[in-house]
Amino acid sequence: MRLVNVGMAAALVLLLIGCAAPDPAPTPVAEPTPVKGAPAGPLTCGDLVSGAHLAAAMTGSDAIAPEPVRAIRPTDAFDAVEIAAAGGLGCSWRVGEAPTTIYARGADVAYLTVEVLPDAAEQWQPAWAGDAPSDDTLDISGIKVSTTVGESGWQLTAPVGDAWVAMRLSAPGLGTTGTRYDGLPPEEVLARLGTVAESVFGAVEEATPAQLAWPAAASQRQGDAVCNGGLDPQAIGMALDTTFTEAEVDDPTTRAPQSFEEAVAGASRSYSCDYLTDSQRGPRISVVHGAGVFFDLLGQYDVSTAFAPLDLSAVAGASGADAAIVALVTDGPSSPVLMRVGDSVYEVTSHDGATAVAEAILAQIR
Repeated sequence: MRLVNVGMAAALVLLLIGCAAPDPAPTPVAEPTPVKGAPAGPLTCGDLVSGAHLAAAMTGSDAIAPEPVRAIRPTDAFDAVEIAAAGGLGCSWRVGEAPTTIYARGADVAYLTVEVLPDAAEQWQPAWAGDAPSDDTLDISGIKVSTTVGESGWQLTAPVGDAWVAMRLSAPGLGTTGTRYDGLPPEEVLARLGTVAESVFGAVEEATPAQLAWPAAASQRQGDAVCNGGLDPQAIGMALDTTFTEAEVDDPTTRAPQSFEEAVAGASRSYSCDYLTDSQRGPRISVVHGAGVFFDLLGQYDVSTAFAPLDLSAVAGASGADAAIVALVTDGPSSPVLMRVGDSVYEVTSHDGATAVAEAILAQIR
């Protein structure tokens, strides 16, 4: 009887094992539901901030809401190429009349610039107030933002997600001839800019990696920054009827950035050459390789009204793809020149003779 019971128990165990439920299947992870109306591709300037927010931020002391238009501040022309080459997004708007020279003037003119540099949050540094980092901060949507107010305007900068975001509201004449913001407390203008920042920060924080993947330069510089070839000091000196004893290289990739501008320059791998004599500094030439496609950005307002095309046909070897524009000025030294040669973009600034220097660069390359 005992044996029978043992056998029956063994059979019962086998039966239970055979009827055991299989291991549960893994629970599928639901894919994020796309936000209705969210852009599938990289964010655009219109995705960052609305026209209403821009108008409110740029309203002057007359309390009349302006109509901002997309425009690049003429003195920021090369910067616009750099941030595009770095794989970032640069957005800029103007209120007031479009300038007809590189130095925008007029009490009604103001520019608001928003720039986003992806994968740069770990490099973030506070805004500069004069010759030192600013200690002023503002809390915007839980993000600690560095701020500064001065003759260059109102600035905000912060790490947002994995990106570094910088904003600037500038107006020619601040602290001198007067602007549309005269009579307004600086804190009020800064608070308005903070409202724009809140919209921008939200768009950047909620963006997918694909929405922050703006196209960068086709082929960035791989080797060391050198002032030879098209930037050879001897030919640059001949163009200005002088002799340069040294060409000093400024390569932002060799150091940690101390500002948003330096971070952008490093990400685009641009660099500059300063030409020196025994007694003085000569021209400064900046170049960003692989950025030729972004030269077309400079056809936008206000670069198109503050620069004029430069005829390069007299330069031996110049091709139809080469192009240059020269800044318009009413007084002062020779105008800066921006030039595309092949797949590179150059900026030439010189006390005089910038056009001759640009032609010398092109002649050496071609």
